Amino acid sequence: MFIGHFAIGLLARRAAPRAGLPVLLAAPQVLDMVFPVLVVAGVEQVAIAPGITAVSPLDLREIGWSHSLVTAIGWSIAFALGYLALTRQRREAIVLGACVMSHWVLDWITHVPDLPLYPGGPKLGLGLWHSLPGTLVVEGALFVAGVWTYATCTRARDRIGAVAWWALVATLVGMYLGAIFGPKPPDADALLVAAFGAWALLAWGWWIERHRAAA
Repeated sequence: MFIGHFAIGLLARRAAPRAGLPVLLAAPQVLDMVFPVLVVAGVEQVAIAPGITAVSPLDLREIGWSHSLVTAIGWSIAFALGYLALTRQRREAIVLGACVMSHWVLDWITHVPDLPLYPGGPKLGLGLWHSLPGTLVVEGALFVAGVWTYATCTRARDRIGAVAWWALVATLVGMYLGAIFGPKPPDADALLVAAFGAWALLAWGWWIERHRAAA
């Protein structure tokens, strides 16, 4: 998933009202933020295999340390405890930990069997990515719900708060459609550059948050 993960963070704003937009965007993406680091370090492996599914060309050969069930639980606990230590916001920490864990659940639904139970363990995946219409319906519904939730839980302090927010929504949709219908990455290196570039979205979220307030 892509915008489906971001949707979870936006949906979580109602349950975690004190959590800022950058951390709401980051929490459901922790596993994918760790993944390119581990690939660059040679710990995990990915290749481009056009046609492997109807939606994604990614052949995720080894992702046990970022995306296994056991390590996902560990990343969730670590993120929640780190947030709690920094903010003392218990409710938000629990919600954000659940957001981190949601990544594995959504990937289990969409991926072909490439998600290990533990590093080196048996692999799971229900394979929604084999259906392009099904993927678009599921992720689209999640994203619409997330956008509506954040937009109704917050209000723009000024014009920037409105324009920057809806520009982010449009950018995410554009990136998603481009990833599905646009040209596929020529190799894994191009994919990693794009993955690291996505971190810039957190800075965008911080900018938006400065210009929005609780509704």
